[in-house]
Amino acid sequence: MGIKFTHQCKGTQNNHDKNHICQIVANRDMGRVKELVKNSKFFCKNCGRAAHIANNLCNPSKL
Repeated sequence: MGIKFTHQCKGTQNNHDKNHICQIVANRDMGRVKELVKNSKFFCKNCGRAAHIANNLCNPSKL
């Protein structure tokens, strides 16, 4: 038995597809990722990534 992972996204599907770091990484736009993670103030409770703006994460929490 493995651990079940449920993706919890607090944003809209459109925002998830275009602005969340997990999708930007999947699209391999690392230049954009580099800009979004500078001076990070939030982290994602799903994947652990950090971002300066909470809207760039699926399940954000303050650092």
